[in-house]
Amino acid sequence: MPMTREEKLNYMASHYMTAMWQKAYSVLSDAHEAEDACQEAFIKLMRICDDIEDVTEVRVRALCSVVAKNTAIDMARKNGRSTPTEDIYLDLEAAEETAESPESRYESREALEILEEEIKGLPEAYRDVLMLRCLQELSAEQTGELLGCSANTVNIRLTRARKLLRERLAGRT
Repeated sequence: MPMTREEKLNYMASHYMTAMWQKAYSVLSDAHEAEDACQEAFIKLMRICDDIEDVTEVRVRALCSVVAKNTAIDMARKNGRSTPTEDIYLDLEAAEETAESPESRYESREALEILEEEIKGLPEAYRDVLMLRCLQELSAEQTGELLGCSANTVNIRLTRARKLLRERLAGRT
């Protein structure tokens, strides 16, 4: 039986708020500001809650962290402070390994590490769009709402991110 909207929000609050706070705190370095950022981030998540089918998925936790990080960055910028460059949130421990042989698993893991390294090297705006659109499978409109930009800007950034990522991966071979 699918969860109701209230059940989804309660689940996200009880299971992901700590990770969201930690991400916000890593940007703001202030506990109270991190709490404020989490509250704002949660309001943003409430807007897209109905579009999330299974809030228990690992990628939903990643989504919550990205939204909290971006909200914290926005807060810091509004207060005239600089923000540290954050690495993209990838939970490699939760990635399913589908390869059968140890050699295949090693090669898959190595390819995943190369991909992660190249994604980390992308500009922050591209990393966030790539994560939200490709990994979280959000629409351009949803992504734009979370990042505070238009759907057109999201699509442009996604196209540029993919092109840049392709070029970087091609340069490794």
